[in-house]
Amino acid sequence: MNYYDFLVIALKLLVVFICIILFLKITGKTSLSQMSSIDFIGNMILGGIAGGIIYNPKLTVLDFLVVIVMWTVIMYTSNYLKQKSQNAKAFIVGNPIILMDNGKLKLSAFAAINMDISSFAVLLRMKNIFTINAVDKAILEPNGQLTVVKKGDKDISVIVLENEKPIADVLESLGKDEDWLKAGLAEQGYHSYEGLYCVEYYDQHLFVIPGDSVN
Repeated sequence: MNYYDFLVIALKLLVVFICIILFLKITGKTSLSQMSSIDFIGNMILGGIAGGIIYNPKLTVLDFLVVIVMWTVIMYTSNYLKQKSQNAKAFIVGNPIILMDNGKLKLSAFAAINMDISSFAVLLRMKNIFTINAVDKAILEPNGQLTVVKKGDKDISVIVLENEKPIADVLESLGKDEDWLKAGLAEQGYHSYEGLYCVEYYDQHLFVIPGDSVN
């Protein structure tokens, strides 16, 4: 490689670095802890795109910019759909999976995700829970993390309404329906979903969580 080739690679590296930073800012994923499975896949593909432009001399910086813009649009659109549609969110990210409830193993859930009991026990030990018998409820979250409620503890809170829309799957899991949600909100003076962006159900109570305006 000659001096010119090194300059071209340096320029590509700089462009790739700037574009990845902008990509993370645009998609709103600036921390690994924020990333879901779809974000992880998106970043792997982003890495492949970046590697291709750096190591393939036939690809120009312009080629990279065109591809990265297309990929950013795809990722931004997926994040937008996740916020606006519960069905899209379930398809793109997935739903939480209840592995234990009322101290009983949900064997069908284990079979659905090809997880054995020993692997489940390992996940519990990583959370400093050393016996399955201590667990009342265990939920595998879409990001792969395990949420555990031990026997004797209060149940976890759940979001029953998000972005002015009730979450039907969550209501069904609680044994509730939309009429129950509307009645509970009406008791607190809310007669429509307009302006409600987060309603939480915890300890047999509904809590409306206020939010500031989006500028």
